Amino acid sequence: MNNYDFIKNIDQELYYALITKGLIPQFVMDWVLIYENYLEELKKNKSTICVSYLSEKFNCSESKIWNIIKFMKS
Repeated sequence: MNNYDFIKNIDQELYYALITKGLIPQFVMDWVLIYENYLEELKKNKSTICVSYLSEKFNCSESKIWNIIKFMKS
């Protein structure tokens, strides 16, 4: 099970409680959103195009998007 699957399988109330308590950093919520956008775009385009698009959409570097993808797949 990768990190994305683990996060998606956590009970939502527990997930938000863990974020509120600081046990899961808040930026992980953003990362999940970016990764889900990546998965949607991947259905239409190559991964490099998806990363470029998401970099512009979320106003962050392409290397940051690649790091998010790597984290979610691990």
